[in-house]
Amino acid sequence: MNRIGVSIRDVARETGLSTATISRVVNGGSKVSEKTRQTVLEACARLDYLPNPAARALSTRRSKAVAAIIPTIEHSVFAKFIAAIERTLGARGYSLIMAISNADEVEELAAARKLLGMGADALILSGLDHSDLLLDMLERRAVPYVFTSAWDARSARPTIGYDNALLAERALAHLAERGHRRVAVVHGPLAESDRTRARRAGAMSVGDRFEHLAFFEAPLDVAGGKACVRAALDDPREFTAYLCSTDVLALGAYFACAQAGKRIPLDVSVMGFDNLDWSRDIEPPLTTIDLPATGMGDMVAERIVAYLEDGVDLRSEELPARIIERASVADLR
Repeated sequence: MNRIGVSIRDVARETGLSTATISRVVNGGSKVSEKTRQTVLEACARLDYLPNPAARALSTRRSKAVAAIIPTIEHSVFAKFIAAIERTLGARGYSLIMAISNADEVEELAAARKLLGMGADALILSGLDHSDLLLDMLERRAVPYVFTSAWDARSARPTIGYDNALLAERALAHLAERGHRRVAVVHGPLAESDRTRARRAGAMSVGDRFEHLAFFEAPLDVAGGKACVRAALDDPREFTAYLCSTDVLALGAYFACAQAGKRIPLDVSVMGFDNLDWSRDIEPPLTTIDLPATGMGDMVAERIVAYLEDGVDLRSEELPARIIERASVADLR
């Protein structure tokens, strides 16, 4: 809490600046010089002054808090995304409040109600599919929001992310170009994620390039990937490559292959999706698709602040993703 009696006027007297200038600095305004910003922040530290969020919300009708609801925090791709949002928001004087939905629409709606009740100025949501009740609530309250981790040029709502279907097509094209004609696609539960469904649909669209293209659904964790691939290794179609819709499932595939005595990539190839930090350090290093989670978090935060501060329209934006070619995919040509 502020030291008793310390107010924004005390900071103004300490620095010789106007209360309006002090307010712009402590509320994250951009129309001040770096020197002035530093002077104000140092004075705030000396006087032990912190802005009062309740008073600020009453005067500006904004809490300067942005909410995000994500399916899970267990996977590092979401951790990177959230860390980038918080860093970028913080640089502009905003705070992040967060909730976990566990990929459940009922939990997501309850979380949104709670976060908006706390005064969140905007809402960040993962994926494209959300309950009508949630979207109606956001429209009624005129709360700005953005869908992330996916991009859809046809969407009437702002989407910031990547084309999951196209990326799955590119991943399979990568395998086909290296001579793989019998490929198993291992993905998470279709009911839980529109991103997973998009990746599966993208993979199915190029099925005519393969002798066998099969799909296996697994729980979205290492154990699920391991159990699924361990069973698929005994499939009579004798798949030469496994395309996993996340690096987490790919790690499970590594364990399954080791348990079955299969060498990667000499006996079977494995490709992932996400480019998680450890994917370059396992043996052999994992070929995967790099999803720019940090860049997406930065962009989402920047666009939301631009809307809240300057009224810049939120619009759909596609982020580039690329294949990181390492040593887990054999060339069979």
